Amino acid sequence: MKKILISLSALVFMILGPWAMNASAAPVRMADGQLFDAAYYAQNNPDVVAAFGTNTDWLYLHYVICGKAEGRLPYAQTSDTPGAPSSGTDFDPVYYAAKYPDVSAVFGNDPALLRMHYDTCGKAEGRFPNAVAENGGTPAPAAVTVAAPAVSDSGFEMQVLELVNAERSKYGLAPLAWDPVNLGPGAAVRAREISSVFSHTRPDGTSCFTAVSNPGALGENIAAGQRTPQQVMNSWMNSSGHRANILNAAYTRLGVGYYYASSSPYGHYWVQMFSS
Repeated sequence: MKKILISLSALVFMILGPWAMNASAAPVRMADGQLFDAAYYAQNNPDVVAAFGTNTDWLYLHYVICGKAEGRLPYAQTSDTPGAPSSGTDFDPVYYAAKYPDVSAVFGNDPALLRMHYDTCGKAEGRFPNAVAENGGTPAPAAVTVAAPAVSDSGFEMQVLELVNAERSKYGLAPLAWDPVNLGPGAAVRAREISSVFSHTRPDGTSCFTAVSNPGALGENIAAGQRTPQQVMNSWMNSSGHRANILNAAYTRLGVGYYYASSSPYGHYWVQMFSS
């Protein structure tokens, strides 16, 4: 069904072209209650615009079917510095998830979903959007920041490789070999890049595959917000496109990148680079 919807949306864009533009200038509440800013989504996801155009309905269709699972934001966060609110009205998703585990148990750590909960329920329930608001407008004492583990072949990356091969073994597929020379370093570079531009297009406008030099078939999975290898693998395996890469019998090698950026909206960034 998803493939049919995606194909249909591509066909409609081919017919309508640029005349279908209906992008909003600010987040609006869609029929299902989700806040969505088509102009923001189009600006930050040029790969989606290339396929779906700028029509609000088609952009939202992509977000619902693919974008949410890929960790794309439906609208801009309100904080001037994501993750570090400057006033009592800015929303801090990291604070909100930690403060209200009952909410994060349902919505996870997705900033967009947490913000949606606050806008639709949390505010009316008297929940705080950030630590400044909880302290009556006085910034809380600075917390001690624990440095994230450095990207290395013995950390999260290797755990993701093990989980990938465990999934492949369930379907009788050969395990993927770790590529420490090309895919591994390339994935590490990409993990840093998607912390600023969450897209399969690199910050310089080139394809994600220019980060590696492998010949043959290539594939990339990206994700953001998941705190552990198991969480990110669950997200990928529950997304048809990402799952297809993980279970592609043609691939033989894998590189994994993990990057932690404490001041970013998602914090945790993950990349898988596949090669035949």
